Amino acid sequence: MLTYSPVSRGGLFNKRGVFVMGAKLVIASALCLAAFGQAASAQPMEKVKVATTFVGLWDTTQPTFCKERSEFAKAGLDVEITSTRGGSENVQSVLVGGMDIGYSPGTNSVLAAYRQGGKFKIISSEFIGQNDSYFYVPADSPLKTIDDIKGKTVAFSRPGGASEAILLALKAERNMEFKAISTGALDATFTMAMTKQIDVGFSVPPSGLDAVEKGQIRVLFSGDDVKSQAQLTGRVIIGSNEFVTKRRAVAQKFMEVLDKCIDWAYANIGESSKSYAALNKVTPEIAAKGLAFYKRDALAFGPVRGFDTLVAQAVAAKFIDKPLTADETKDLLDILYTTKK
Repeated sequence: MLTYSPVSRGGLFNKRGVFVMGAKLVIASALCLAAFGQAASAQPMEKVKVATTFVGLWDTTQPTFCKERSEFAKAGLDVEITSTRGGSENVQSVLVGGMDIGYSPGTNSVLAAYRQGGKFKIISSEFIGQNDSYFYVPADSPLKTIDDIKGKTVAFSRPGGASEAILLALKAERNMEFKAISTGALDATFTMAMTKQIDVGFSVPPSGLDAVEKGQIRVLFSGDDVKSQAQLTGRVIIGSNEFVTKRRAVAQKFMEVLDKCIDWAYANIGESSKSYAALNKVTPEIAAKGLAFYKRDALAFGPVRGFDTLVAQAVAAKFIDKPLTADETKDLLDILYTTKK
């Protein structure tokens, strides 16, 4: 117990009543503070493994930007980010690849995997609509309008991805036939389009916008031309069952920190645009054109918009054989976080 005693015995006050501290007490206090500091700094970081689709796109690269700004680390999260090449590959990275979160797979690939017995949860909408996808042809292509693709070959990323959903909806809306071909990565798709292995390529900003500006390719149509997709969740965020159930608080923290990072990116568009341009190795002007495709509301986290419609479309496109039951829907949808308005 501390007492009011002479300094020579380590007391708190000297004979004149002036507050001082004895050498032994100073050393003891310093050691306690050092130990406390070490204990605080030794708190383990929570590991979160995230698989994104196509790092380099504005929306799917938000986890990377957030990590680079150390926002995850400040919140005690050690986030590991891996890039995949589209919907089905992204979902598989969660099912068999050990990833905790699949960021931005298309809804068809998610529904197909769930119907086949995949154990995971949809924890949020990731992107609303399909306005960021566009389809192009080489500058010398005879195709001039969207109607000219009848009977042609048109590229999409991976089965079940958002780009395929656009094409399936386009077929249904316009009652037109063309051959949709999975071409994988954007650079591979560009090569195939320019060498006439396919008639129509696909891309997502900023990829390809420099080629548009140089006159190498022409935009034939975009996701905006497929009206049925405009107000639907086109891409989602999924989490493994184990991650969502056993580490739920960590999953929610990840979503909250990332949402605030996205807010920051839009509030500081000049700075974030530079990172976007540097990552994609494009000029600031091309980066600005790419960002024009993305409104903040489209990246809002929360419930899946038009889920019943998305299920019906998945059935019509034969991704699943029948609609989900009420119990299956309840099992699949587990929304962890909603962006505050």
